[in-house]
Amino acid sequence: MIHTQSTDKTLNGVLTQEQDALLDLYLQNLDNFLENQKAAERIQVEIETMHLKKILSE
Repeated sequence: MIHTQSTDKTLNGVLTQEQDALLDLYLQNLDNFLENQKAAERIQVEIETMHLKKILSE
């Protein structure tokens, strides 16, 4: 997520420290979730590829 200084100043004026901390935590969790989804998709593709190779070699 890209922030400019003016955006950060505006958000800091609108959000309390607790809300800002919760927002940061939420964004971290969202990033982790998306990274896990990407990893799961890569694993799924690998499994399907191995399965297709097995079928074709028979």
